[in-house]
Amino acid sequence: MNRYVMVGASAAGVTAAETLRRYDPNSEIVMVSDERVIYSRPLLSYYLAGKLNEEQLLYRPRDFFERYKIKALFTRAVGLDPEKSQVHLQDGSAITYDKLLLATGASPRFPAIEGIRERAGVFGLRKLEEDAKAILSWLPQARRAVVLGGGLVGLKAAAALKERGLNVTVLVDSPHALSQMLDESSARIFEGLFERNGVPIRTKAKPVALLGKKNVEGVQLASGEVFPCDLVIVGKGVDPNLELLQDTKLRKDYGVLVDDHLRTSVENIYAAGDVAQVRDVVRGEPWINALWPCAVEQGRIAALNMLGRETRYRGSMRMNSVQFFGVPVISAGLAVLTPGPLGGRSGEHDETLESRPAPGIYRKIFLKDDTIVGFVLVGEVPIEAAGLLRILMDRRVNVADVKEELLELGPDLGYLLPLIAQNREHFVEREFQELVQTVGV
Repeated sequence: MNRYVMVGASAAGVTAAETLRRYDPNSEIVMVSDERVIYSRPLLSYYLAGKLNEEQLLYRPRDFFERYKIKALFTRAVGLDPEKSQVHLQDGSAITYDKLLLATGASPRFPAIEGIRERAGVFGLRKLEEDAKAILSWLPQARRAVVLGGGLVGLKAAAALKERGLNVTVLVDSPHALSQMLDESSARIFEGLFERNGVPIRTKAKPVALLGKKNVEGVQLASGEVFPCDLVIVGKGVDPNLELLQDTKLRKDYGVLVDDHLRTSVENIYAAGDVAQVRDVVRGEPWINALWPCAVEQGRIAALNMLGRETRYRGSMRMNSVQFFGVPVISAGLAVLTPGPLGGRSGEHDETLESRPAPGIYRKIFLKDDTIVGFVLVGEVPIEAAGLLRILMDRRVNVADVKEELLELGPDLGYLLPLIAQNREHFVEREFQELVQTVGV
C-alpha cells in the first residue's frame, strides 16, 4: 500500500488528493498544510470587502479530510530529503513518502523598501488568517490606505478597501496598471474607471521607504513625495515557495521544473500549482501561470501520474477574468508584450486587431504569423466568444481568412464555422463537436 504525501492543501493539493482517493481507495494520503480550512484564494478580496463571509469562502467543507480519509498535519514542511524519501516538519519530526507532490504555492512578493518589514499595518493578501483577517482587525484604526502594486491582487484589494470606506491610493512602479494582464490602451480604461470611483492610481511611482515609528504612517517615493497612510497592502505579484528545494537535486528555474507528466527531476516527486514551472502552450517554453484553474488541472494530472495512469499535461495558458466597478475584462495569452526581440527571442506578436464597437467596449487581438497569441476584451462579450478565441489560440489555428470578422464576437458566431471545419484536424472530436455547437450552427 502506497503512502502519498502532499505538501500544500489549496487547489492543486486538494484536487490531487481527491483524484488519488477516487482511484486508490485504500492507500494512505497525508496532507501537510499550515492552514486548517480549504478556501478559495481568488475570493479573498470579496471577503475583505464584506461581500462574502468565511463560510462562503470555503472551497471544500470543513470535514474534507475526514470524508476522504486523509491524514492532515497542520504544520509547516521545512525540509526535504529525497534520498530518504522524507519531508521534515517544523516540530522536528519527519514523514516518509512513496510518492510526493509539491503543491506549496506562492507567497506575496514584498519589495526591498526601507521599513516594509518593521512597520505594523503592512499586509499581503494571500492567506485567510495571516492576511485577510489581520487586515480586517486593523481596519478600525485605519482611515487612509496605500496599495503598492497595480496587478490583479492590488486593484482588487484597493476596490475592497474603498468599499470599506477608506481613502485609497494605488502606487504602481510600471508605466500602467495591470501590466501583466493588459496592454496600455486597455489599462488606461481601468485607470480612469478607478479614478472616477475615487481611487487614484499613480503610475511610474517608485516607493523607497515606509515611514513611521512602530505603525506605518506613510509611503515615500523616490521623488521625495509622501503619501500619508495608516494601512499598506502589498499587491506586487507572488513568488513560488521553493524553500523545500534547498540542498536538494531538484531542478528549478523560477519555479520547480517539471516534464509534461508533472514529474520533477527526482524520482517519485511531482509538482503542481503556483510552484510548478510547466510548458506554456502559447510561449512554447516553461512558465508559471499562477491561476486557480491551472492549479486544479495540474493537481489532477499529477495525481493520475502518481498512480501510474500515464497522462500528459498539454500545458498552461495565461487567462484572467475580472470585474472592476461593474466593468468586466478578459485577458488571455500574450496580451501585454510589445513586438520586437525580447531576451533574444523573436517578437511575441507581429499584428494587432483593435476595435471599439460601442461605448465601454474595447477589443484587441494579438497575432503572430496569422495565429492568435493573445487577446483583451473589455466590456460585455458572450462568454462563448471568449472561450472560442482561447481554443483557437490554444490550437494555433491560422485565422488569416477571418481576420476582418474576428472582432465581431456577437451572439451569432456562425461566420467562424468554415474556419473550424477547415481546421478539424487541430481538434479532438469532442472538442470539434462542442465548437460547432458553440458557433450556433
